[in-house]
Amino acid sequence: MRTPAARTLADYGVIVRRSWWLIIGTVAAALAAGFAYTSLSEEVYESTSSILVLPTASDTEVAGARTAGQVNLDTEAQLVKSTEVAVAAAEALGSADADDLVSRVSVTVPPNTAVLEIAFRAGDAEAAKAGAVAFSEAYLEHRRAGATASLESAIAADTVELDAVKADIAAAEAELSGMDSGENGRSRLEAELDGLQQQADEIEAEIAGIEAQQGAVSPGRVINQASVPGKPVSPNAMFNLAAALGIGLPLGLILAWARHRLARKVAYPTDLVERCELDVLASVPPTVKFQRREVFGAYSPGGRVFSQLRNVVSAQLTHDRRVIVVAGVAPGPAASVVAANLATAMARAGDRATAVAANPSTTVGLPELFGTDSVPGLADVWSGRVDLAVATQAAPRQPSLNVIGPGAAARATGPTSEAAAETFSKLAEAGRFVVVDAPPLSCSADAQLLAGHADAVILAVQSGRDSIGETAAAALAMRQIDTPLLGAVLLPSVLGPMNTVPLPGARREAPHTPAVSEDETPTDSLEPVEDLETTQVIPAVRSAVEPR
Repeated sequence: MRTPAARTLADYGVIVRRSWWLIIGTVAAALAAGFAYTSLSEEVYESTSSILVLPTASDTEVAGARTAGQVNLDTEAQLVKSTEVAVAAAEALGSADADDLVSRVSVTVPPNTAVLEIAFRAGDAEAAKAGAVAFSEAYLEHRRAGATASLESAIAADTVELDAVKADIAAAEAELSGMDSGENGRSRLEAELDGLQQQADEIEAEIAGIEAQQGAVSPGRVINQASVPGKPVSPNAMFNLAAALGIGLPLGLILAWARHRLARKVAYPTDLVERCELDVLASVPPTVKFQRREVFGAYSPGGRVFSQLRNVVSAQLTHDRRVIVVAGVAPGPAASVVAANLATAMARAGDRATAVAANPSTTVGLPELFGTDSVPGLADVWSGRVDLAVATQAAPRQPSLNVIGPGAAARATGPTSEAAAETFSKLAEAGRFVVVDAPPLSCSADAQLLAGHADAVILAVQSGRDSIGETAAAALAMRQIDTPLLGAVLLPSVLGPMNTVPLPGARREAPHTPAVSEDETPTDSLEPVEDLETTQVIPAVRSAVEPR
């Protein structure tokens, strides 16, 4: 028996087919939400400028930085969004809200480059370009100001040092002018004065170099000017719809799975396999048009299904195992339909078969399906009113098929273990397959009693009508006895209207049949069989074309 752990791709396909409308509806709702979001969202334009960042004297390498080189571009990217740059850009744009401008600017660093890409978003294309230009210029000016300030600080420091050296030179010259040419210490002082003069010359050269750098400061340049965007970057209709589809489809599949797991009624063969642990012997597709009082033709779609069922059942029964009990789950014609069509399929295959109506609760039983009489029947045999041969009738148009109706006393006389065992034994001894239409398991234990004396059990399940819980309980009840449970036959939810017109066809007139009264209990006028145990089963009258 296949268990839920052996789920295949086809099983998931069944789940999708079962709830296709739910999946499509969820996807459609998600797409509608994505379309509505796209329609209601404000348009946003984006303009981008690219800046090549050049090193300045103030730049120093950062140990462990992500970007190589003297300029740390990650730091520069943060400077673009700094308060000082934002305030300068706001002044250029004539805006008083610098924080709002910062929220609309983004800076990226392309890999292996010394370039900053500054993008600005706005609700207008011209405003987007103006914002990108303003931030680019404000950043370059901020970087230039920083580099210039650094050079000015260095010039100021060198100037202070130069002034100190010049003061020392002046002091040395004054002291030297007051000394005679041959006086001790004059040579030392002259040497010291020469050193100070040389130091002053070096500082002046350094200041000149810094001033030259100050005039040639280049913090960077714009290599790609910001342009007016031709279309908005947001809302992106394709992206929004793709995102809606990416959310709606998984959500629809989840809902379909939840619906499958929470379903209360049997709808597909996988329900029987996964949730009731039943093998599916046959499944009549919903496209098959069912009539309750109709037995399928041999070459009809339904007839082929039951012919295959006959082959499966016959393969699992040996020569001495011939009694098959067909039980329904809930009250209805499902078991009768399966029993009638299975017995007919056996008769068509050349087997001698007897269909026994042991379900008095159904409104459409074997007599209605075969066009035979309900009385006398099985209950009359069990009550001792008629002989089994008298209750056996030949089915119209099926020479090797006999039918035993429920009998007039069916509702009053239930089966007993002894009577069921004796009846099945006598029918099987005649070399016939016995197909028993048993009462539904949800309202009677008679099916379990009958199955205890049978050789195989089949459950008849009607999709959309029988609940999963009752079906699982019925399967459990049958497994509690020793009779093998072969599996289940799944019928469509609609079995067609009940036909009240009697089927044509000759009925077998049993010899020496006692007259039946027309009151509510027509078997009241029948005499009981004196010795039921010694009664022999009389085979049904053979048709002229039946092989002997």
